[in-house]
Amino acid sequence: MRLGDILKEPTVICDIEGGSKREIVTRLASQLKTAGLIRDIDPVVSIVMERESLGSTGIGDGVAIPHGKISSSGQVMCVFARSRKGVDFEAADGKKVHIFFLVLAPEDAASLHLMALSRISRILRDPSFRKRLLELPDDAGSLYQAIVEEDEKY
Repeated sequence: MRLGDILKEPTVICDIEGGSKREIVTRLASQLKTAGLIRDIDPVVSIVMERESLGSTGIGDGVAIPHGKISSSGQVMCVFARSRKGVDFEAADGKKVHIFFLVLAPEDAASLHLMALSRISRILRDPSFRKRLLELPDDAGSLYQAIVEEDEKY
């Protein structure tokens, strides 16, 4: 699995608005609906917020990877969002989050779910890549292309 298989340009948000974890998760889910990948955002928000109640997916270094498994999904889906001002997402290091990847997978696709999380984690380990994502212009195509190209290195 490549990130280009699960992340599509219409699911890229250049500068996400929201001041709370729930607002960000709702906006990420809304992008899936806008892209025609889901019909209703409420189940997605519920599933992701339930996962967040177990511990924040804000992994540190300005990154959060909220995720969950959803029964109505037939495929792994992903949304990328960047926040220029940063959001308090209760990250492990206490810092604001600027880079978000939402991952949703079918309930019966645990290995695909883990593979997606692994690929995202791998590309975001590189501080220079994280910096590049924050510095790119507000253009979904440029952000999408940068992510896909970085993923292809691995």
